[in-house]
Amino acid sequence: MTYADLQTFTAVGRIANLTVIQTEDERDCLVVTLYHRISQDAVVTIKFLNSNGLLTAYNNNNLVVGQELTVSGKVQGIRAFYMKDEELMPLKQPEFQLKLTDYAFGSRPQPKVEEGTKATTKKKAATAAA
Repeated sequence: MTYADLQTFTAVGRIANLTVIQTEDERDCLVVTLYHRISQDAVVTIKFLNSNGLLTAYNNNNLVVGQELTVSGKVQGIRAFYMKDEELMPLKQPEFQLKLTDYAFGSRPQPKVEEGTKATTKKKAATAAA
């Protein structure tokens, strides 16, 4: 009989932070922090390391903060509290630590358009449609 692997986790979220660190064995590694909305009122943070594809994409400016990312992996740990002045405090966004097994890139954030440019763009679109 086989059982489902309940530690496997897949999430779609937006990248909140990207940081390159050096591991103990002196390899470069990308620390990815992802925000995933699990309900209307609840957001969790997902953190994981990657030293190949995502690191390369980040170094080539193909991975940016705000970009959508789908990740799959095994849950390594969950953190929901921290200590502050010897008192246990809840995190605003519980944190999942993930051992990444697969990922897929999603849409990138759109560049901000200034107010004067919006009107010009709308006029060009209306002219092109006519």
